[in-house]
Amino acid sequence: MNNIVLLGAGGHCKSCIEIIETLEKYKIKGIVDKNKSERKFMGYKILGSDQNLKDLLSENDFGLVCVGQIKSPNIRIKLFDLLKNQSIKIATIKSKNSIISRNTIIKKGTITMHNTVINSGVEIGSNCIINTGSIIEHDSIIDDHCHISTGVIVNGNVRIGYGSFIGSGCIIKQGVNIGERVIVSAGEKIMNDIPSNTIYKNL
Repeated sequence: MNNIVLLGAGGHCKSCIEIIETLEKYKIKGIVDKNKSERKFMGYKILGSDQNLKDLLSENDFGLVCVGQIKSPNIRIKLFDLLKNQSIKIATIKSKNSIISRNTIIKKGTITMHNTVINSGVEIGSNCIINTGSIIEHDSIIDDHCHISTGVIVNGNVRIGYGSFIGSGCIIKQGVNIGERVIVSAGEKIMNDIPSNTIYKNL
């Protein structure tokens, strides 16, 4: 069993811990967080901050970004790049309660939460969150550093660009292209393409 160190002690980290604890692949060594006044989080030791990350991990340890993402992916990108630039191995986490086709590509640093369904031909980039109960249908592509929130339905042949956030309960029509760093509010039905750097919300 491999040791894993989690970056960020917050709500999303709690959900990550719940999944990792059910797997037989990783043992949680501790948490890295800027708030060093707390000694433990969810029963795990706070090891230190990301300023001395390399000193906190052994050669064979894995790291995982466990900070959430809503308005901006920047913190997750910064922490992911910190792991990568310091040549720290980055874990990919798949819930036992998710259904994932063998004909998919899921890159390092991504986590699929409980009850997700990922169908054939899907490609998911690095450092993504595929959150609880979401569905990613066939041949869709999700670029790096995206968050697909709880209960989202992504139909077939959809493309979601780098660093985008799709809010809870959204439904995306087949074939739609969503640009980079797009924020889609919860509950939206996306029937047409959305350009990059857009905040999409129907009033």
